[in-house]
Amino acid sequence: MVASRQRHAHGSRVIGRVICAWLLCLASPVVAYAQGAPLSDAQMVGVLLTANQAEIAAGRIALRKTQSTSLRSFATRIVNENAQIAQETSDMLQRVGAMAQRSSMSDALARQSRDDAEMLDQADEYSFAQAYLEREVEFLGRLVKTVDDFIRTTHSADVKVLLVRARPAFTLHLDQARRLRLVFERPGFGH
Repeated sequence: MVASRQRHAHGSRVIGRVICAWLLCLASPVVAYAQGAPLSDAQMVGVLLTANQAEIAAGRIALRKTQSTSLRSFATRIVNENAQIAQETSDMLQRVGAMAQRSSMSDALARQSRDDAEMLDQADEYSFAQAYLEREVEFLGRLVKTVDDFIRTTHSADVKVLLVRARPAFTLHLDQARRLRLVFERPGFGH
């Protein structure tokens, strides 16, 4: 009983840290974007690539840490589809002879990805699924909104096509993460 309470308390702390870190990450790019000039097309592509890398990194941690068939299937899909989007992005950049550029938003995402990886690595087996899925719901929700903003503001037809093609994968992943989170919240299910 005491060990169970300790595991639950540790899991709650890890999840709380994940949520707090995400709120800080989500707030800083929004403030930076609102205070500065809108991102260039090359910077938008940089944000997309950074988000893909973050998703792949988190998915690989999930594949390493979980025994759940449903969570492994979800993480495999995340890794594979984000790798495909990254490849399409790279192909587009090569075709148009451009390079992705860093921005305060992509830098914040990269920092957050490192922090997320550390927090997910520290999560024990009992709290990992919930921490990972919370991260996915928060991250993907923000990513979909960001992609929508980028679609409206990009000046490049190539970037717009890329974003429009990538968006359905992100919305599908978000929907799946929300559904899995509900399953894992129910005791005895999803594990």
